[in-house]
Amino acid sequence: MQLRFLRKHSTALIALAVYHFVFFFPTLFMGRVVSPNDVFFNFDPWRAVGSADVQNSLLNDPPTAYYTLMSLLRSDWRAFHWNPFVASGIPGFGSSAAAVLSPLILIPALVLPLWCVYGGIIALKLNVAFLFAYLWLREERLGKRAAAIGAIVVAAAGPVAVRWLWQATNATALYPALLWVVLRTARGKRTPAWIVALIALSYALAGFPATMAYGAWLCAIYGLFLLVRERRIVVRRVAIVTIAAALGVLIALPSLIPFAQFVRRTGYLETRVNAAAEYRFPLHHLASFIRPDRLGNPAYHKWDGDPALGRINNYLETTVYVGLIAIPLAIAAILSRRARSRWFWLAALAVVLACMFGLPVLTTLIGQVPGFKYSPLTRLVLLLPVIAGYLSAAGSAWLIRWRRALVAAVIAVLAAGDLAVFAGRFYPYLEPRAATPRSTPTIAFLQAQQKPFRIAPAFDFLWPNSSELYRLEDIRSHFSSEAKYRRLLQRIDPTSFSNPGTVIQFNSLKFNFSDPLISMLGVRYFIEQNGIDIIKWTTFGGTKPGVKEISSPLILTPGMTLQRHIAVGPEPFYAIELPVTVEKTFGAARLNVWLLRDGKVIYARAWAPADIGVMGKIYVPLQVVGGSIVLRVQSIGIRGSMLKGMTTVPGDAPLFYGRVEVPVIFDRQLPDGRLFRNVAEVPRFHGVTRLRNMSEQQFLAATDLDFAREAILTDAGEGAGAPLSSADVVLRSYAEDEQVIDVHASGEAFLASSEKLTPELRVTIDGRDARPVEINLLFAGVRVPEGTHRVVFSRRLARGWWWISAAAIIMGSGLCFFFSLPIVEKRKSKGLTPFIDAARR
Repeated sequence: MQLRFLRKHSTALIALAVYHFVFFFPTLFMGRVVSPNDVFFNFDPWRAVGSADVQNSLLNDPPTAYYTLMSLLRSDWRAFHWNPFVASGIPGFGSSAAAVLSPLILIPALVLPLWCVYGGIIALKLNVAFLFAYLWLREERLGKRAAAIGAIVVAAAGPVAVRWLWQATNATALYPALLWVVLRTARGKRTPAWIVALIALSYALAGFPATMAYGAWLCAIYGLFLLVRERRIVVRRVAIVTIAAALGVLIALPSLIPFAQFVRRTGYLETRVNAAAEYRFPLHHLASFIRPDRLGNPAYHKWDGDPALGRINNYLETTVYVGLIAIPLAIAAILSRRARSRWFWLAALAVVLACMFGLPVLTTLIGQVPGFKYSPLTRLVLLLPVIAGYLSAAGSAWLIRWRRALVAAVIAVLAAGDLAVFAGRFYPYLEPRAATPRSTPTIAFLQAQQKPFRIAPAFDFLWPNSSELYRLEDIRSHFSSEAKYRRLLQRIDPTSFSNPGTVIQFNSLKFNFSDPLISMLGVRYFIEQNGIDIIKWTTFGGTKPGVKEISSPLILTPGMTLQRHIAVGPEPFYAIELPVTVEKTFGAARLNVWLLRDGKVIYARAWAPADIGVMGKIYVPLQVVGGSIVLRVQSIGIRGSMLKGMTTVPGDAPLFYGRVEVPVIFDRQLPDGRLFRNVAEVPRFHGVTRLRNMSEQQFLAATDLDFAREAILTDAGEGAGAPLSSADVVLRSYAEDEQVIDVHASGEAFLASSEKLTPELRVTIDGRDARPVEINLLFAGVRVPEGTHRVVFSRRLARGWWWISAAAIIMGSGLCFFFSLPIVEKRKSKGLTPFIDAARR
């Protein structure tokens, strides 16, 4: 039986074996795995602590945006409901992260170690696409050998191969499965409902609307063609398949609903209304069907590109290579009478090529079709593998009429080998230890700090979304952010985002560190590369002498303790600056600094000589306003000097100090990054005593807001209400999807937060639901009655929709059981599934 199976499917097995052998050769024989994770070394902090010859920098998104999500999937299921690590929080797996729930990603991510997960994803996509393409082409009655040749083209053609690590191919890998179901249904053949539902569920979770729409339209048109060709409609089969597919989609609804809601809030669609009409390939790009590296190859650090391509001028978007073997086979398909659908697929090829190369009238019409409007029509190249696969199979069926086994085997080897070499030249292969991004001193320091807090790295430091990998809450993002949120950040840094892009980044030259919105967001640390000195000059420029300087220096010796009083006025005064020069150190040298008020220590820190030497100054944050404080400095093992300043209090040391009037001060320098503290950080949850109503435009124009004491109601239907009491707010526990806060107030209070107000949020006070209101443009606040109360902010993805998914699972199980009863005996005599039937034919 096994020999018979191997003999019958020998061409398919040869094609798969050749492709796997060539593509995974470095894994099988050199101990290297497919992984683009070396791109982390293009960015700090990794670049500062290590080096690597990055093999293909174009593969930036999979490591920094998808690998990070897979790490959450494996070890942080609280982030399923809410992901606080990018853009100040987004719906967990109801955003772009929904693509990770596709079985083509989910299974490798859960089963394999992360260092080899990319190879698992590629292998699964390749083999699933090949299996269903093989079944589909055999169902088209092109023969086993021809079907195998076509299947390897469908599964591994260049346009899908270069995108295997993007979510776009979560859908394209299932195109053959959809076509197989459509063809069997049109012919009145039974396809088990559970298989249809599983395919529909997987397709619904693909996470890339454009390619999902491409496949859906292709199948719909293919189905209509088959109904016309077959001249019959098997209503019962169509109904069963439709119901099963609908149930699969309903099961995925808890991910689809928040994804759709979030996409609407992002405003990305509005910025892409003309995308379908804006991009096209010039006619000379036809040469790339023969010469895939005509414009260069980023894997070889060479990209000449083509200016005529505009924003799609990169290897990923310009790849149209479906294999040298596929082109003559597609031409031969015209002669293959056995291929009854060849004219349909030739017409599909003509339409797709016309759209890709910008045929005027057709592109205008297709560009208005739902699902096509918001993506460049050049991406219809993702339909080419299916079309080329069918035509290759049809051409092979005509060619292998003579010496079938030998000719088919030769064609299969050439087609598989050609496509495997193409993909293998594009992907990087790393040693397992290099495939795991390392932690760094800056990352480790931030992870050790008390949560919650957010960070605002400058430039490409900790490239957006890589913070997910280390569970750090970054206010930047890649792909995922609301339109309102981006407008808020553009006030802080006008260059932070541009409409055609998807990445929020900060330029510290343009960044307004004094903007109160930064404090409202709960940013605690600004981070900059060690070789850049922009932020420190912001602090220097915002510092004024606190007292008159005396010319002679104050000598600092080991064991010396100095102390002076400082008056803290109500005007901007965020920190004390102390110029210090370290000349020599002894033993475990340090400079201890304390702030005291009414005899109690309110701040203490030991400054290492290395940190002092970075700026030649130390900074002491102030947490009080008004009155007088005592500054105390003690030298342990340090000989040096400080500046002298006037003093009016008897017994005070003549310490000179500066008044820092901007809320950003130097904190420390580590080998891989320089950290600055936001002294004006507002706690994530805090009580406010004033509410004001403003429109979005008024809010974004107001620069004098004190978010520690007031909140702005930007919900037009909400009034400011009665006067509010001050409140004591204590954060009892903090997790990604739930925060517990105790609030005590002598009257009605208002709890403000920098947690976003989204459909996933539920707020309870003492276990009873409370209605949150929108404050500060898109965040949540809630009124709290007099007394002591426990307030809980919790997130649940697709809150209120899970019952539909559960009902769909129950209905699907019942449907499968019901339709299996009448054919139990038939199964015993004719085979268990369509897969077994196909294998026996």
